[in-house]
Amino acid sequence: MSRQPTVVLKNSGEFQPFSKEKLERSLAHTCLSPHACAAVAEEVVLGISANPTSNEIFEKTASALKRKSKLAATQYSLKRSLFDLGPEGHNFETFVARYFERLNYQTFECVTVQGRYVTHEIDVVATLLKERLFVECKFHNRLGIKNDIKVALYVKARWDDVKEGPEGKTLSGFYLASNTAFSGDALMYAKGTGLKLLGVNAPEGQSFLSQLINLKLYPITSLTKIDKTIKREAIAKKIVLAKDLLDHKELLLSLGCSEQEVSEICEEICFLTKESCENKILGCN
Repeated sequence: MSRQPTVVLKNSGEFQPFSKEKLERSLAHTCLSPHACAAVAEEVVLGISANPTSNEIFEKTASALKRKSKLAATQYSLKRSLFDLGPEGHNFETFVARYFERLNYQTFECVTVQGRYVTHEIDVVATLLKERLFVECKFHNRLGIKNDIKVALYVKARWDDVKEGPEGKTLSGFYLASNTAFSGDALMYAKGTGLKLLGVNAPEGQSFLSQLINLKLYPITSLTKIDKTIKREAIAKKIVLAKDLLDHKELLLSLGCSEQEVSEICEEICFLTKESCENKILGCN
């Protein structure tokens, strides 16, 4: 019989009862079968200390996943990869714009609009035919932070002012996108007011993370074949999606990657995204 730990020290500093079932649910959004998820959870339970931290559980789980499936390990680590786009929030804003572009929207970043009373800088504006969405991005650079009701109230107040301004008639909806989860109150308030959420636990039933996996939208920080310094250089040039590197062979070479390293980077991207690499970067099949 396995020995389950009693409590977990969360990144927020709070203690929470350990739940093997919750660990299995966190694995369910990966490509593993339910049976494989249960097996990984069992392996983790047997290998962690009596009262582990969230980081210990994450590291043990990621290590166990790598032995089973590199793709599943990348998917499980997606939340951390989004954190690695920081510490500033503007890279996450670009990533969110790329997400809407994948859904066929045309996007604009850092757009200033006039509300009824004051002007507002909108992080991302996404348009598709007659639909026009305004997106407020909330990036946190520390694990364990949730978007509470105050964040939702603030964004909804901005939405109300913009709706009554000169551009309000063209506004179809307002989003709040984040790289972390939303509190229960924030989820309830958003549902009641029509504020749309994108985050670790929203939308309900198909979270932002799950959508990114389904759309194969992995951030460049998910890649393991690239040095961190090169990642930062690419991100500085607004290359935030792994698949976008397929069009930037020259950049990788100019940053010091060898032809062999470029080939390995391409192979990893193709593996994650199933993109055709023909004529994209030298060395990919």
